[in-house]
Amino acid sequence: MKYVNKLREKIAKGQLNFGTHCSCTDLSFYELCGQLDYDYVWIDAEHGAMSNPMIINAILATNAGGNAAIVRVVDHSVGNIKPVLENGPDGIIFPLVNTAEDARKCIEVCKYPPEGIRGYGPRRSQWYGGMSDAEYFKQANDSIMLLMQCERKEAVDNLDEILAVPGVDGVICGLNDLSASIGKFGQVNDPEMIDLMEQMIAKCKKAGKPFGASIGVNYDVARFWMERGASFLSIGFPQDYYMTLGKEVIQNIRTIENERMV
Repeated sequence: MKYVNKLREKIAKGQLNFGTHCSCTDLSFYELCGQLDYDYVWIDAEHGAMSNPMIINAILATNAGGNAAIVRVVDHSVGNIKPVLENGPDGIIFPLVNTAEDARKCIEVCKYPPEGIRGYGPRRSQWYGGMSDAEYFKQANDSIMLLMQCERKEAVDNLDEILAVPGVDGVICGLNDLSASIGKFGQVNDPEMIDLMEQMIAKCKKAGKPFGASIGVNYDVARFWMERGASFLSIGFPQDYYMTLGKEVIQNIRTIENERMV
């Protein structure tokens, strides 16, 4: 909520918003991302088994570090999305949006009438009452970035219709699930997979909508998306970074120890 305009400003300038994924219970990880100069943190409630209090605290810690907090929700249901909305995330990522109807349902849950069906009950999103109702309602429907995940071939096929749904702010490609949907899990360099990604990018550009990808630590894949003008790139989890640095430290210490024992 507080940092979404920073994301939009970079998009308008054709710049990349760079983030990382996190579903840790230790809030210092979220705040630490601000020290590392990320633009946002992808708070992963879908795969991270995060409770609502954990999600809320992750939003607070991410913003405290100076980053936008974007929450990937569990699913498209009102019950799972509403508590997240009330606590002022900068964006929401909806998993497995395969059709325009899926996208419409996601959007209407996040918008107050007449644009949607969101019920009134803000908490942090209205600064705990510090913002007047009139001021809050004036900006509420546009204050959160709403991003659809493209994770199936069906979604790529239907993407023109998905992008035409009012309120859709952009699309994020989930490479692993997209490759799995064509029976080629993890084969991101397969020609069929590359064709699907190129189709997605072309459709987003045609519609004038920002796009991006969620990936592991893979610089070749990162370059693919950056060279094509991605607005979002989410790379890795804390576990990835711990594993990478951990291996390096262990290898170097073992080398020193072996040299000492010669």
